[in-house]
Amino acid sequence: MFRIRKNASVMISLILTGVFFAVLILCLFIMPGFVRLILPVSRRTIMTGDAVLITAVGYCVLALAMLADVLLFRLLLVVRAGEVFTSRSVALIRGVSWCAIVISLLFLIAARYFLIALAIAFTAVLLGLCLRVVKNVIEEATAIKAENDLTV
Repeated sequence: MFRIRKNASVMISLILTGVFFAVLILCLFIMPGFVRLILPVSRRTIMTGDAVLITAVGYCVLALAMLADVLLFRLLLVVRAGEVFTSRSVALIRGVSWCAIVISLLFLIAARYFLIALAIAFTAVLLGLCLRVVKNVIEEATAIKAENDLTV
């Protein structure tokens, strides 16, 4: 099977993380038009309370996604430096997991208007839980590494 060298893989991930951040910035500008597009035709001309709520939820999701993306970028820099099993990497993974979990809660709010948001909320909470497990594994490995460093 085709394998990419570690350094190349980290670089590709850094580039993709940067591209994703640029897409999120673009989404900041198209959010109002997107909300008008997904609203029923009868509500497209005015900003109703529902449209304001959907827009606010959308911007909150974007802000959390940007925060998670920045945390992932910093985590990739830690991986590139070879400092994976540190409290810093554990904290970065913890931050990304909480972003995913809060995003899932925001999509639960949006599920009142769009049923598909329920599936997105489920996916986001599953991602958050998986990241919590990875965080726990890295945290335990960090403790074992610290103990081994003291015995040498």
